[in-house]
Amino acid sequence: MRTDIPITSIRLAEEIMKFSPEITHSVIGYSRLGRPIHALTLGSGTKSVLINASHHANEWITTLILMKFINEIADEKINVTLHCIPLVNPDGADLVTGGIGKLRIAYKEAEAMSHSISFPDGWKANICGVDLNSNYPSGWEIAKKNKFARGFDKPGPRDYVGPRPLSEPESCALAAYTVFHDIDITLSLHTQGEEIYWRYMNFNPPGAEELAQRFSLVSGYKLEEVPDESSHAGYRDWFIRTFSRPGFTIECGSGESPLPLSQFDDMYKKVSAILRETLV
Repeated sequence: MRTDIPITSIRLAEEIMKFSPEITHSVIGYSRLGRPIHALTLGSGTKSVLINASHHANEWITTLILMKFINEIADEKINVTLHCIPLVNPDGADLVTGGIGKLRIAYKEAEAMSHSISFPDGWKANICGVDLNSNYPSGWEIAKKNKFARGFDKPGPRDYVGPRPLSEPESCALAAYTVFHDIDITLSLHTQGEEIYWRYMNFNPPGAEELAQRFSLVSGYKLEEVPDESSHAGYRDWFIRTFSRPGFTIECGSGESPLPLSQFDDMYKKVSAILRETLV
């Protein structure tokens, strides 16, 4: 798979079709514009791990990381059941990378909501202006209060929590998939900062800190607390609070999103080392 050009939802679907039939493919839901949200499953261990990428539109490089990792381990015997959701926000990623195609109305509506950001590069939300990683139930009211106080009180490019928890088909699909498959560990790939977030409030799931330290050791990424203005209502927050199991956010690379593809090789080396730790 080429990692020197941006990803789009169409290109992702084409790459998925090239995978070995031993990798199970399913569609777990559809975006606001009807684009499929894909899931890939491999391995057959009793421990289940879910890795997701690109909750945020301009963090699409994380999809390339996850897809390359799947390609790399496809022929290996792994001791877990690995669930991968490579593109949680297909509409948003397409908006940023030019894959929105003929849907010019959607593009113009998003542009009208973009305010003072660099458009479309600064866009994080789904096509309706909801930040998918601020749309989960745990701490949603707290997130709403915090975000509204900072001016993010309506649909826009980032930080709007939506009209209610799980209002968006993308976040709803991932939450339902997680519950259905009784996931043991989750990793959410984001950018940027070379940091690992592993705890939500005072929730400290058994084994989470030890695993976080292993991630840090193999990658050089720092263990950090989530800044309060960015905390609550995220997928990781919801998973930890709901299941009392380890959930992690991996902030890949450094700089300002969207990160340049020139960073990919270095980023992949560090992040793939983290992902391999989940297969033990």
